[in-house]
Amino acid sequence: MLADFRRLIVSLFLPVAVVVASPAVLGGERNFALLEVSPNVQRYADEVVRPILDQYPNDNELEKLVRVAKILIDESKGVAVNRVEPGTFMRFHAQGGPGPGDDALVGLSNAQQQVVKLWHSKYMQYNPTNVFFAPSADDVVSSRAAFGCSHHARSFVAIVKALSLVDKPQDLRYVISSESETYNEALSKQDAEMTINGHQFAMVKVGERWIAFDSSTAETVEMPGSFAPDNIRPPTNIPIHFKSYGDTRLLLRKTGRDYDDDLSDDSLVALMNISRSGKIHDSEFRWEEFVEKSAAPKPR
Repeated sequence: MLADFRRLIVSLFLPVAVVVASPAVLGGERNFALLEVSPNVQRYADEVVRPILDQYPNDNELEKLVRVAKILIDESKGVAVNRVEPGTFMRFHAQGGPGPGDDALVGLSNAQQQVVKLWHSKYMQYNPTNVFFAPSADDVVSSRAAFGCSHHARSFVAIVKALSLVDKPQDLRYVISSESETYNEALSKQDAEMTINGHQFAMVKVGERWIAFDSSTAETVEMPGSFAPDNIRPPTNIPIHFKSYGDTRLLLRKTGRDYDDDLSDDSLVALMNISRSGKIHDSEFRWEEFVEKSAAPKPR
């Protein structure tokens, strides 16, 4: 995520850049679980990702995983070639959706227009911001329209599963984190309505160490040897630092139990509750204020 939704709402009617790309085949009517390996996910893994991996037979486990992450963000082969700026989704919704909102789609390719209309219909009726959090790996891979960190993280986990690149289900986890500055601000105000910025990514156990994969940038961070994802719980914050985000510190909030556990973060309400308490139905602030005492784990 790492996006300020307050700024996004304010800027809904400002001009935004549009990425125009080749058409995509959208997913079918069935709704898949967020991390499920659907037929479209398996097809993309087999026809796009695997042939590239096969060109590098000497890659070790970590190198293969990094290469997958890089493929998924590639401008021509990745899962964002039909990306639409999130402000376009919001303007389309604010202007009334299909028909009245079609002016918001001017300049988009046919594939991009289909994505906006489909995701608006599926995910934006109850709360328009759910378009950030509700699309599954199948939605994203089928449309190639990732624009947020949850989209990239779910795609990465599903593709790694499809290619059987980890030996044990519990060695691949979907991860939710909160941005330290906005968490501290919300905590100090005891403001349960305030949006806490954050970021979703993945963790993989490689050998005996846990490696955090920022699937939005293909960066990795090696966690300390004492780290165990099952030990993430309030009140003690565990920070992590990805260099792409400058001085921002992310605070680990929850990881899946295994590569099928999607943490049910498919709405803004669920995600904000997890950011405050680690649980989707608990809106209380359970973590202490973050004060940096020592360096967070650094990128490899």
